[in-house]
Amino acid sequence: MSRSRSPNYPQLSLKDAVNRVTDVYKSDCQTELPRDLVAERLGYSGLNGKSLAVLGALGKYGLMEGRGDALRVSDLALRIIAHPPGSPERAAALSDAATRPDLFRDLDQRFSGGRGSDAAIRAFLLTQGFIPPAAETALRAWRDTQAMLGAETLIGPPETEPELPPKPDEIGLRRAVFGLAEGEVVITAPVFLSPESVNDLQDYLDVFMKRARREAGLA
Repeated sequence: MSRSRSPNYPQLSLKDAVNRVTDVYKSDCQTELPRDLVAERLGYSGLNGKSLAVLGALGKYGLMEGRGDALRVSDLALRIIAHPPGSPERAAALSDAATRPDLFRDLDQRFSGGRGSDAAIRAFLLTQGFIPPAAETALRAWRDTQAMLGAETLIGPPETEPELPPKPDEIGLRRAVFGLAEGEVVITAPVFLSPESVNDLQDYLDVFMKRARREAGLA
């Protein structure tokens, strides 16, 4: 009896994949290396199940490229590594990498903007031939990738501020001000939001708070 196999998918989130390929770049830049040596740069003793899964994920995101036994850090990966977090160039490269895996493109279309419960996404994956453990890994990798894209958008550098910004009450906006020890936190939003926009705002705030808790050293 043959063993059930799940469809191909990256077993790492894009964030983890970027961290891994950055380690390779720091050691060898874009030099072509044998696959087993790349595995060593990634912290493995050689080619085995775990290292091959990581190499496969890097390839699916387009962060490593090559033919035969030789691999190199891709130009796409270099655009992510070279540009600072929040820059338009890095954001565009991350968005490109996030849509390279076929499965992630399917999930982006079916559950646009990350909408849909984990249960619904898990059920979809099972109907596509994933075994339960693989479905869970794929779900988490996609969710974490979406969170990374959202976080990069949140920390993006502000555009040049207008000399005379309009007052919130003049353009149908409302502003909430929270006083903290370090300064004020200001949230400005339209007076009326659609249900879809409220859900989108909640997702962005969740990513913002997750990052803030991490930077503050909270679990």
